[in-house]
Amino acid sequence: MASDQQVALALSAPGSLSIFRYTDYDVPFWARPNSRPGRWNLGAQGPTQYWCMTPDGAWAELIRAKELYTEDELDLVRMPLWVCRISTMWLIDLHDREAQDKYGLTHARMIDDDWGPCQTAATELRRHCRGIVTPNAALDGHMNITLFGARRAIDWRSKPALGSTLPTAHTAVGRPVPGLIPFVRRQTPGGPQAQLFH
Repeated sequence: MASDQQVALALSAPGSLSIFRYTDYDVPFWARPNSRPGRWNLGAQGPTQYWCMTPDGAWAELIRAKELYTEDELDLVRMPLWVCRISTMWLIDLHDREAQDKYGLTHARMIDDDWGPCQTAATELRRHCRGIVTPNAALDGHMNITLFGARRAIDWRSKPALGSTLPTAHTAVGRPVPGLIPFVRRQTPGGPQAQLFH
């Protein structure tokens, strides 16, 4: 459930972690540029893959994007949830104050409904890293991983031979967990409605 605990990664820290996302496509990754702007990408800027560090974070993103407000509405959801294993190498942790200052960001700017500061920072970040660790705008205390560049899913049991291939599994088709709705941070009226995870 929602938590105040923060998870942070050092730049180029060794190891790997599992990340999650929902998607109504048959695959969780793509190689083409995003067709519309998102928090960390301009339209047609290049492939940008949005993931969460917890299943609750991914479900909260769905609840926010689809504007779901009741458990009865969640009962109608049948959405695939994916898990992926990524290396933590070459991720920039934007919880780090020095990194925030370098790219003109604050925690408030990274969860704000105005994506302008994030999009500006992302244009520069793409030159220096393969992905970023950021706050989850839909669920306080949870983190997202945004990956820059094309990716391709391979079997969960496989070892990646290329940096663009990531072990991935389709974990379930279902609905967000009960009790999550009250914790979801909603967009302000008139905010961007793009669904980053679909």
